[in-house]
Amino acid sequence: LSGRGSQIGTKGGKDTRPLGDKVFQQSQVRKILDFLRMAKYPNDSLTSKHFPLSSKEFVCIFNFLYSFMDPRTDSALPLTRFDEEVLKMLKTLHYPGNLSRSHFVTMGSLHSWPTVLGSLSFMCDLASIYSQKLFPNIIALGFPNRDESGFTTDRESKEKIQYEHHLDCWHEFNNGADEFPEQLRALNENLMENNGVDVERLEFLGQQKTTLEQELGRLEERGSRKVELLEQKQVLQSDLAKMTDYLLKIESHINEKQEEGDSKTMELEELCGRLEGTRAEVVDLRSNCEQGKVSHLEVERNGVLIGERRRQGETARLEVEEMEKEVWQKEIKVSRGKEVMDSLAKQINSLAMQEGLKTQSGETICLHLETFQGGRGEGTLANSMRTELSEMARSSRTLTRNTERELQGVVTTSEKFQEEVAMMKKELVSKKGEVARIVEETTKQKEQVDRDELLYDKQLADIMDQLHHLKSQDRDNTELKQRELVTAKDRLEKLQQKRKEEEAAGREFLRKVADKTVSYMEECTGYRDQAAMAVLETARARVEMVRRAGTEIQEKVDKALKDTERHLEGH
Repeated sequence: LSGRGSQIGTKGGKDTRPLGDKVFQQSQVRKILDFLRMAKYPNDSLTSKHFPLSSKEFVCIFNFLYSFMDPRTDSALPLTRFDEEVLKMLKTLHYPGNLSRSHFVTMGSLHSWPTVLGSLSFMCDLASIYSQKLFPNIIALGFPNRDESGFTTDRESKEKIQYEHHLDCWHEFNNGADEFPEQLRALNENLMENNGVDVERLEFLGQQKTTLEQELGRLEERGSRKVELLEQKQVLQSDLAKMTDYLLKIESHINEKQEEGDSKTMELEELCGRLEGTRAEVVDLRSNCEQGKVSHLEVERNGVLIGERRRQGETARLEVEEMEKEVWQKEIKVSRGKEVMDSLAKQINSLAMQEGLKTQSGETICLHLETFQGGRGEGTLANSMRTELSEMARSSRTLTRNTERELQGVVTTSEKFQEEVAMMKKELVSKKGEVARIVEETTKQKEQVDRDELLYDKQLADIMDQLHHLKSQDRDNTELKQRELVTAKDRLEKLQQKRKEEEAAGREFLRKVADKTVSYMEECTGYRDQAAMAVLETARARVEMVRRAGTEIQEKVDKALKDTERHLEGH
């Protein structure tokens, strides 16, 4: 080998540190010692008096500092013949100064020590950056808070939240747990808070859903009277129309009878006047006859006139009797019609009382029996009742339209639930993609384990070569080297066994996490589907209920019309 050895830093940037300055050297020694104490270096008795360091202590400190940059490497430099390896590592770390193999061979000399101290100070600075800057913020650096367009946001990324959740689950799994309810609840809360979900609104919707489901259950158990009420409504509307027509006819008939009675009264008054005149004339004629003032012919003529007048009076009397009989028959017919109207009014009043039909003023609808007794206010009462019943018909139609609007709202809600189900399906697809990504990471981890095994095999081969070389140089150290070889093999086997156990545990954990994720998404999708189906079935049931109500009301209306017609034909 050449005495000069290889050099690094000749093509890089120039090292501007004053490595030859004693004050600077002391400050670098204090910095190294402070970091070693803070990082709990095993040799806590190390002080500034031990500088310049021995080769063994230098290797231990170098390995300790390098472990912060690569925690998987316990011994980056061997205790002997490390000069070539340290040059390669510093070159890999882009050390800016000039170093050669001779500096590490003559480490304790005044010429070489400042250069070696500079390299050790460089390693201390790197270890400080890794331990104080990178490691505490490794998650934030690995999962930057950026949106889809690459701009910085004030929200944490979804991948970071999931990664922290997996770390928490991994710790619980190492403690012997198979389920992770606390971690899942924390993940759910973090995701909702990060996405700006209103938890109170969700709880309110959940309570409203429970209340509506309970109300729906009560309504389904109680049964719907809507069909029956709609039938009764149609019956009442039909009865109202018939009663209105009948009242109009009765009113016109009463008016005719009143006019006819007025004419008969006028005729009777005229006849009474004529009768009084005739009586006065008869008295005059009698007095003349008694006094003998009239002739025989005039007496005969008066007798003829008296007989004629008597016949006329008898005829008028018979006509009056016939009119009285006719009036009697009319009164009997009116009495029977009144009985029919009273029975219809009672039926209408009973139906209105059963269904709770009320007027605009809040009073129960009631057809008074006096309405059909006749009188001056009969037309006013009929008109007012007809107006109130018309208002009720309009309000009933308004209620029907409101029910249809509610039905349309239920259909709209069902469509919204279907959209939410579609969104949940999309989220399920994304979760499956995440599971695939986790499987891919597992595969990469397996490849990394394979590479580590190859590296360990290579190290074992190097150790075997070194062992053969040492045997050829010094036979006395054969037993010692054999023990070191056995120790190295045991350590290698333990590391391989540990790697396999960690790999198996990691795969089992990822499988359980994937199964939990898939089952959770399927359960959420099932709940959404059940809610959508329940709302759709409720909407269909209400539509069918409205249809049956219309049919039943129409049947009741037809039945009431037929009963009314039979009563009228019977009387």
